[in-house]
Amino acid sequence: MDNNILLSELQHDAIVELLNIGIGSAASSLSEIVSEEIKLSVPSLELLCRKEVIKYFDTLSQDIVAIKQSFQGAFYGDALLAFAHNKVVRLVSILLKRQVSNKELVELEADAITEIGNIVLNACLATCNNVLSQKLTTEIPTFLKGTAKEIFNNGKLANIVLFLHVKFNLQHENIDGYVAFILETSAIEQLKINIDQYLLENI
Repeated sequence: MDNNILLSELQHDAIVELLNIGIGSAASSLSEIVSEEIKLSVPSLELLCRKEVIKYFDTLSQDIVAIKQSFQGAFYGDALLAFAHNKVVRLVSILLKRQVSNKELVELEADAITEIGNIVLNACLATCNNVLSQKLTTEIPTFLKGTAKEIFNNGKLANIVLFLHVKFNLQHENIDGYVAFILETSAIEQLKINIDQYLLENI
């Protein structure tokens, strides 16, 4: 990977800090919807190529569901919230406060996951707006279902992915989700410039 887009330790930690702010805001919104506490955390962030992301998901599940939201601004790309499909049944059941059948899941999963994705992705992008003082505009989110290759090979953007592992802690169990920002090289470079300015103003 081009050294110009690699993150320094300070840049990495700052991005995790910023996204944890957004994730925390999303957790509060989700908790209000289900009337119980939901905790979200970002235990890891990596800069990967698309092939590495696909390989990662292939070790988890053959099928994944995702919400994709494109955004434009100083840096631009596609933001995705993705889950291994075998985790979605439990997540939807918790959000609806009842067990759902496979038939119901087919009918409900798109709306439920779209709502979750909309909350989580908008919270992350809003944090970038507010903290980095960079206006980002977003498009309507879309629901995707298929293999990792089908989902992450779709699009014309370069193969750089800012990949976050997000833990959904609820009802005494953890459900793993993944936020991915698919960015061109120029978008990564602009993000780094904004992060460096943020660090300069806050250190």
